[in-house]
Amino acid sequence: MGIFQRLKGKSATPAPVTDKKATAKKPAEAKKADAKPAEEHKVIAPKIKAAKFAYLLVSPRVSEKAAILASRGTYVFNVPTSANKVEVRKAVEAFYDVKVTDVRTIRGPGKIVRRGRTSGQRPNWKKALVTLKAGQKIDLYEGV
Repeated sequence: MGIFQRLKGKSATPAPVTDKKATAKKPAEAKKADAKPAEEHKVIAPKIKAAKFAYLLVSPRVSEKAAILASRGTYVFNVPTSANKVEVRKAVEAFYDVKVTDVRTIRGPGKIVRRGRTSGQRPNWKKALVTLKAGQKIDLYEGV
């Protein structure tokens, strides 16, 4: 920053304050100036915070094994192959308002399929097993 100030012709050091009594505030005034009303503190709404991670949780995985794990406090989600454990943790905590204790991920190769002479490959996949803090749960199958 000093280089830019030199180009502008300003000195890098601030001017010294000579009269400290004139610039100092009284203790009562300082407390009032530092204390901000509760209306000024802005909290990020959970919906906005959750929207930031909307692309990370593709869908919950619905299977018999996932249902058994859900009864034990571990939930299974399909996630993009580019997602990492930290992002998955933040996404689940933002969406479902729970505390995540552990995240494990599993990558799988896409299956090779053939249609006559033509062969192709299904896309690679990734799933995340998310363990919640004891006593917390997510209602994934609420409307099913």
